[in-house]
Amino acid sequence: MAQQTDSFASPLAARFISARRKFDASTVVWGTIAAILLILIVKPVYHLAKQSFLLPEEDGGGWTLLNYFTAFTEPEHYYPIFSTLYISFSVGILSLILGAIIAWCISRTDVPFPNLLRNSVLMSFVTPPFLGAIAWIFLAGPRQGWINIIYRAITGAGPDDYLVDIFTVGGMVFAMTLYTFPLVFIVVLAGLNNVSSDIEDAANIAGGGTFSTMINVTLPLVMPALVAGLILGTLEAMILFGIPAVLGLPAGNHVMTTQLRAFMSSDEDMIGIAAAYSLPMLMTAFWLVYMRRHVLGRRGYATLGGKGGQRRPQRLGPWRYPVFILCSIPVLCAIVLPYFMLTTTSFLKTIGHGLSLSNLTFDNYIFIFNNDAVRISFYNTIMLALMAATAATLIAAVTSYITQRNLVRGHKYMSFLATAPIGIPGIVLAVGLFSAYTQEPFLLYGTIWIMFIAYVTKYLPLAFQTSNASLMSIHPELEECSRILGASRLQVFKDVTIPLFKAGLLASWILVFMPSLRELSASILLYTSETKVVSVMIITFYEEALLGAISAIGVILLAITSIAVLIGYKVVGRDFMRSE
Repeated sequence: MAQQTDSFASPLAARFISARRKFDASTVVWGTIAAILLILIVKPVYHLAKQSFLLPEEDGGGWTLLNYFTAFTEPEHYYPIFSTLYISFSVGILSLILGAIIAWCISRTDVPFPNLLRNSVLMSFVTPPFLGAIAWIFLAGPRQGWINIIYRAITGAGPDDYLVDIFTVGGMVFAMTLYTFPLVFIVVLAGLNNVSSDIEDAANIAGGGTFSTMINVTLPLVMPALVAGLILGTLEAMILFGIPAVLGLPAGNHVMTTQLRAFMSSDEDMIGIAAAYSLPMLMTAFWLVYMRRHVLGRRGYATLGGKGGQRRPQRLGPWRYPVFILCSIPVLCAIVLPYFMLTTTSFLKTIGHGLSLSNLTFDNYIFIFNNDAVRISFYNTIMLALMAATAATLIAAVTSYITQRNLVRGHKYMSFLATAPIGIPGIVLAVGLFSAYTQEPFLLYGTIWIMFIAYVTKYLPLAFQTSNASLMSIHPELEECSRILGASRLQVFKDVTIPLFKAGLLASWILVFMPSLRELSASILLYTSETKVVSVMIITFYEEALLGAISAIGVILLAITSIAVLIGYKVVGRDFMRSE
């Protein structure tokens, strides 16, 4: 009997051992990553849409269209929409002009110090826009701005007279353009660098001058990049919160992002109205992202030389240095003047009294180092940036590996989900997360974890695109050698693939870490007194008119960001910022 039982159990044991050998633990990892992507992206969007049709509990609950009627029929609600459209298109056009001109000068002319120009533009890209706007208050504020103080001193004008006023719609457009044109610059520069100079040389031989060649030859070849840059600049201006909050609200100029904050901070329950107000912005952002990809994906213009063609600079002759000076003006306004003003103001007792020994002090730094709220905000910021960068890089690396190696069915959908947050404005994402995580069983509001989810979701596309680009350089045959020797997919990924593209992973990590340090649009709706971050602390101090403390915090934040940039250049290489 025992022998019969043993003979019956042996096939079962053999089958179990065979099944265990066939089972690949990597399948669990791939499935987990897919589930995480769905939770990160689909869940907040679903709850946002659902919340827009729900009445508040105090009004009886239930489904309704009243939120949409309230959001879009009252003048104080729909006026910010027109203001947003006007400002966004204005910033998009100005950013296109600045970004395209500087990109053309660097890529196509012999302008002096091209690397200095390029790196300076990229530095303005990593500068927090709200800090730049605050610095421009020190420069162009109607009463205490240095430009107006100098103007009154020279002209003898009265104390209420001023030359410029940054607290206007024009001031908002100016400040937004300074921190949006680098995005256009990156796109257009990449387009120009992919065009060979052979056709331009032919135009010059045929008698065309520098300007004529640029208009009739170069411009049509990079038209897709120009249109994509215009779309990108417009989208970025539409979703910005910091600059409108700093420059627009004091003058009563609301845009859609500041109006959303007004809904969410109201004493009444207006989450349904905020969700209804968010959906058109979300759909517009998705449409702009789709149009940008569609335009960049066109193949209507191509050159035979392609990426490998040589690029010979156009000779500017005596115009070299004047052109360099003109290209330096936006950089001067975006970096040099704001950094100088923030640093200087951080050591001043009173802004309006200027630079004098009697007006210098370390009190602003002593204040922020002794302030418990500031210390907590720096701790929260650094911890969130570290955690978000690590999580986003890990998710992006695995997702890019799955999609490029076609490991699971529907891998294209995973790629779509990993890049979809590009089309979700940060403040809209925050409304969706608020709707999703203020109810059981996932009650995360009031904790650091809801902000962690917001950061990972928002910056996941940066990490994914960088990891994807890096992984493309690794041929699958290198992995197949290990597979033949019996290694699982997970072992291959850990022991072979990751070491081969670790520079790309580090670039992904830094590119998420840097913007996480200054994230504001989602944080401003999700923070509580215990989860404040530095960007929220700056806005809080701004509302309390603590400008010296703001400057000191800004200097420290810029120093941390600059260190991250230098590490990126040192470890990854000079081109690590190009992945964006």
